[in-house]
Amino acid sequence: MEGFAPGPECALCQGKCCKEKGCSLSPKDMLRTLQERNGLQQIDAGKLRELLLELLNEDEMQPLYAIDYFTTENGPLFYLRMRHKCYTFIGVDAMGECCALTPEGCSLSEERRPKGGRFLKSTPDKQCIQHYSREMMINDWAPYQDALSTIWKEFEPEFRENGIFDRCDAEYFKWMRMQREGK
Repeated sequence: MEGFAPGPECALCQGKCCKEKGCSLSPKDMLRTLQERNGLQQIDAGKLRELLLELLNEDEMQPLYAIDYFTTENGPLFYLRMRHKCYTFIGVDAMGECCALTPEGCSLSEERRPKGGRFLKSTPDKQCIQHYSREMMINDWAPYQDALSTIWKEFEPEFRENGIFDRCDAEYFKWMRMQREGK
């Protein structure tokens, strides 16, 4: 496995990192998933947007991944990360618990975890260190900006306008209350 195996600290803190934000994928993670799902050896650049939309919409209520972005000196950098519970495939405000986190830990095998999860090194003081840096992500994701930004720009205004993001927030806060109450 490339990266770091989860340490015993992960079980002790019960996924503090995973409760704050879903792991970032690398393009290799994305391409491997797309190739496996579609039985392809190569991904045609012209077909990437279509394949991504199929992946992101595989189960409208519970997609595994979300498109998110962070701001760089050159503008937004779009990338894929694990979707947050109760949210859609367009990430906004990057808040929420990863959809792969279970009471037993990550539901993904170590080999299937995104690079952001594999490159997170646990520490005894619960201050885990992320080794998949912003600079690495900028370099990795640069070739995929057209496909990802096109999808973002298509769905983000619609989701904002018709209240999907507000409903996601309401569902997430309801889910958090139920978790605290042990339901």
